[in-house]
Amino acid sequence: MSDPEYTVSVIIPTYNRAKLVGRAIESALGQTYPYKQIIVVDDGSTDDTADVVKGYPGVEYVYRPNGGQAAARTTGLGFAKGSVIASLDSDDVWDPVFLERAVDAIATFGLDFVFINWYQEMPDGRMIDYFAEFKYLRWYWASRTGSPVLFSYPELRRLYLECCPSPSSSVVIRRESFVGVWNDRVHVADDWCLLLDIVLSKEARGAMIREKLWTKTINQDNIYDGRDQYEVLTLMYVEDTREMLRRYSRRLTAEEVGVLQDRCIDHSFQLMKLSFMMKAHYGRSVLKLAQAFWLNPLLFAKIGWKKLLK
Repeated sequence: MSDPEYTVSVIIPTYNRAKLVGRAIESALGQTYPYKQIIVVDDGSTDDTADVVKGYPGVEYVYRPNGGQAAARTTGLGFAKGSVIASLDSDDVWDPVFLERAVDAIATFGLDFVFINWYQEMPDGRMIDYFAEFKYLRWYWASRTGSPVLFSYPELRRLYLECCPSPSSSVVIRRESFVGVWNDRVHVADDWCLLLDIVLSKEARGAMIREKLWTKTINQDNIYDGRDQYEVLTLMYVEDTREMLRRYSRRLTAEEVGVLQDRCIDHSFQLMKLSFMMKAHYGRSVLKLAQAFWLNPLLFAKIGWKKLLK
């Protein structure tokens, strides 16, 4: 499907990736879907990023002082003219039909957003089929054979409270479905919070496309995959989850609040265990464990008891 009513604004945030950003731009330019606007937001790079981007005619270049990926995406949204928004990380690449398939799904099924499966390229060269390995999608993957897979609203709500199955490069969103911008109060989960904003604001419609139509490159400066395990646990699964509780608690049922509290408490225990294995970060881990206790003392005791029995 090609329809100028569904012009896609592609936002590519980047920081010091002059050697990689060209691949991302070329994959956006090479889309079979013709109605697109490409915006590269340079988040304060000190390398040759500006020169690389300006070598692509028709691609809009926006510079801003360094402020992180969430702020960069939000800056790009301010320049977006399309009725559909996609954000492509500067170290990822889309297959040529990525946007065509996404727009077709949004238009055909009246979706607020769709996310698409991918190959995960590991540093050792291995390619991983992410959806097939991801436990939170396993039931949907096995029980439904079509594509796209449509979620009921309760399924979508539960899925996004449990996890984020859709990193930023995988998602295409209807512009009118936005109820906010990327949350710059979180460290890693800005794309997760953006979708939770949508899902918790109304009976949102979402779907996933099973085919692998983009490639995620794992390298040392990935916002998520480039961090060590302790840092990921701390920033995303403890601190970012606490921010979600602050942001969403009034919109959640008691059971849903428990899902977030469980994640935060469980990963706080994991931090403590990891600190003993690493022989480091003891004080920091004890503080996170104490904060987890005051979050929900009864749930804390329940989770702690289960871990002692293992």
